[in-house]
Amino acid sequence: MQEFWRGYRHVLGVVAGFLPIAMSFGALSVQAGLSLWATVGMSMGLYAGASQFAAIEAVKQNLPWFSIVLTVLIINLRHIPMSFAAVHRNYQHFSTGQRWLLAHGLIDETFALEMTDELRSFWFYIGMHIGCWSSWVIGTWVGAQIGLFLPEQWFQFALPGLFLYLLVSNLRQRWRREMSIILFAGIALTLMLRSLGSTGILLAILSVTAIACCFPRLASGEE
Repeated sequence: MQEFWRGYRHVLGVVAGFLPIAMSFGALSVQAGLSLWATVGMSMGLYAGASQFAAIEAVKQNLPWFSIVLTVLIINLRHIPMSFAAVHRNYQHFSTGQRWLLAHGLIDETFALEMTDELRSFWFYIGMHIGCWSSWVIGTWVGAQIGLFLPEQWFQFALPGLFLYLLVSNLRQRWRREMSIILFAGIALTLMLRSLGSTGILLAILSVTAIACCFPRLASGEE
């Protein structure tokens, strides 16, 4: 079980970022009219943040059920190449049953961590996946409990916030810490001062990513 807990500790940063996002989903879901158990059940079974938010928005607009299902399927199509890549690189020595167990926990964040890390054991990956999944479910439950008492605007920061965390974490591994933080803060501050709100944060993330792609020597730490 040591490997399990090592894997769990490996994703504590992501877990911390998940909680406010899951809470925002839970709150928005009950505000859209879904019950507590339908909301928590969606996080337990579907477990796909972006498509869950899209589904809630579709429910608010009273779209037919098949449109909601189609939207969720289209958003989650990216999991097909992600799964093939994970099996080829990380899961190739695991049994079919173990691969199925890991499949449910393979989301954008765990995929990114696994693809950039050394090969790990099955229990290490299970610890990662259960850590992220449980935080998503717990955060959803908490958000659903308090969602009817808080304004919707309070939760709009959550999803851009997680992307901010993931990007800064990656930049800190590749660039000097001070440089990455100053550069990102400068772009984000400039855009936010122009009253772009969450859109400004997302544009800042895209801007820094583009800079990293244009300057591969800088991103890889070469002088």
